[in-house]
Amino acid sequence: MSIDESQEVYRARAQIYAIVDEVAALARGDVEEKAFASALLDRMLQAMESVGGLVWIIGEGGRAEPICHAGLDAVGITASKEAQDQHLKLVQSLLGNPTGLIIPGGASLTGPDGGMLAANDSPYTLIAAPIDRGGTRAGLIEVFQHPQDARTEDGYLTFMSRLAVVAGDYLQRREMASLDVQQAALAQVERFARAVHESLEPTATAFTLASEARRIIGCDRVGVLVKRGRKLRLEAVSGQETVERRANAVQAIEALARVVARAGEPLWHPDPSHELPPQIEEELENYIDESHTTALAIIPLEKPRPTPVVRPGGIDAVAVAKAEAAPAAIPEPIAVLVVEWFHAAAIDPAQKARVELVAEHGRVAVANALTHTSLPFYRVINVVGKSRVLTTARNLPRTVLVGLGLLAAILALVFVPAELRLEGKGTLEPVHRRDVFTGIDGVVEVVEPGVEHGATVKAGQELARLRNTEVDVAITDVLGRKAGSEEQLRSTRQSLLEDEKISADEKVRLEGRARQFEREIESLEEQRQLWQARRADLVVKSPIDGVVVTWQVRDRLLLRPVEKGQVLLSVADKTGPWELELHMPDDRLGHVNRAVVAAQEAGRDLEVDYILATDPGTRHRGTVCEIHEQAEVRGDHGNTVLVRVTIDKAQHEKKEALGAGASVTARIACGKRPLGYVWFHDVLAFIRTQILFRLW
Repeated sequence: MSIDESQEVYRARAQIYAIVDEVAALARGDVEEKAFASALLDRMLQAMESVGGLVWIIGEGGRAEPICHAGLDAVGITASKEAQDQHLKLVQSLLGNPTGLIIPGGASLTGPDGGMLAANDSPYTLIAAPIDRGGTRAGLIEVFQHPQDARTEDGYLTFMSRLAVVAGDYLQRREMASLDVQQAALAQVERFARAVHESLEPTATAFTLASEARRIIGCDRVGVLVKRGRKLRLEAVSGQETVERRANAVQAIEALARVVARAGEPLWHPDPSHELPPQIEEELENYIDESHTTALAIIPLEKPRPTPVVRPGGIDAVAVAKAEAAPAAIPEPIAVLVVEWFHAAAIDPAQKARVELVAEHGRVAVANALTHTSLPFYRVINVVGKSRVLTTARNLPRTVLVGLGLLAAILALVFVPAELRLEGKGTLEPVHRRDVFTGIDGVVEVVEPGVEHGATVKAGQELARLRNTEVDVAITDVLGRKAGSEEQLRSTRQSLLEDEKISADEKVRLEGRARQFEREIESLEEQRQLWQARRADLVVKSPIDGVVVTWQVRDRLLLRPVEKGQVLLSVADKTGPWELELHMPDDRLGHVNRAVVAAQEAGRDLEVDYILATDPGTRHRGTVCEIHEQAEVRGDHGNTVLVRVTIDKAQHEKKEALGAGASVTARIACGKRPLGYVWFHDVLAFIRTQILFRLW
């Protein structure tokens, strides 16, 4: 070998070492996989003066994919689908070979049995070096070279093998770095899971979930809504100690979460591939206007399905069936997770995966907290458990005794039956009583002497007299016209009798005129009778024998204008049967109706106890005979329903106590109920209508 050849070899070797060192330095840096492969291929092709080349990497599915390439059009392997398939077959064979290979153009690769595996259809020499990572095949480097002598091609293969080792080290280092990142992520997720499952109180769990989820996801804000009763309420927001429920943004996110929860599917915004329902789109726009959020994820958190339990005899088949059974309807969420970004244009897959991870842990944590706090007497047990004074050895016996006493009292309130008696106010009234109406408009001119409260009257007795000028004027007018018509009739008839010289035509005319006057007189007489009947309505008479039960008759009626059909006073028959008119609040009518039905089924009447305001020391009994269907508003009592109660007049020893309109306090027996309900049914009704109903 000459000196020039030796220097040339030395320069080539130094160049190879420099390229290898450069690629090795690049491999130690923080460079992406595709950028590293492109730099590797570029330097290799430049050093070898190659036509083209490829770098293959085996993915997670075990399939080789080209990560970068150069000069393939010149090589010709992309000319057709057949050429590509043939070359891919060759790559698969090269990946299975333990060492690098040199395949001349047009040559084929044979198997151990001598059969052809694949062929190099290009006119160039193919030099391939496998990339190994930790003893595992990770990829392949291909270079298409102009045919050279065997020694040069072997040197190229050695050069490529060294670079393949550097590439393998790079992939190994990337894998280790990825494992480190995964380990750190797993540690972060473990800390998150431990923190979110630490508390069994819903509000505390919501605050922990909101604050920790923000770190896991890498978003700007996280909110957690928890189901309270039938409503979803915003319980926690990351970075905030309290939630101002009257804020517009809070009300907007609660409204948006409710419609998303009813839909039963997560909301990812923006998501061009999914069209939102109108009701969700409207609420979403309202919330974005309030919060200025650019990206948003709302995940309904349903109660986890049961997990099969391994028992000594095997897996719990019932739990398996429950877990695998399809839900009959969309399950109602127990909470909602709200994740927000203020400067992101979209939600990438990695962020979406972290949101779903947080949602899964949050679903279990919130469900456990709600189940724990729904246990009977949770609040009492929680307070007792936290109180050291009550649980010390000295005070523990007393605490146990007090607890047993409270438990006994609670059990008595729940299980000891008592009679439910609902109270109502009313009046004592005769059964036979009539209201006195006016049959015509007018002014009360006269109230007959003696017509006052408690006065005894007879049927047909005149009670009052009205004045109506229209009736008087009408009667006078009718009488005047009737008198005029009668006078003309007499004159016509006189002309017919006295004048014998009138012609036949004139006689016919006079006879017709006479008949016309007769008809007018008949019509006016009918009018007079009608007006006379209306004048008779001006006299107000008693419809029955009885007693006037209206107070201050004269002051209420005298010189007062009245209208047709207006009640002037009432007359009652005190000698007949009596009854109670109770005005029960309509919110108690359900108990009364059920008690009536139960009494009828038992073949008896529903009993009523009552006392008179005039005789409060004596208790009397009656039975319900009628319940009106329509409620009426009675002043401060609100809506009330009239309940009529039949009484026995003979049980009243003091006859003077039977005064119409006397105030009565009555209690209706509505059957057996738990003692606690009997004592506190009004409080329970208030809680249900004024508190629980508003929360739903």
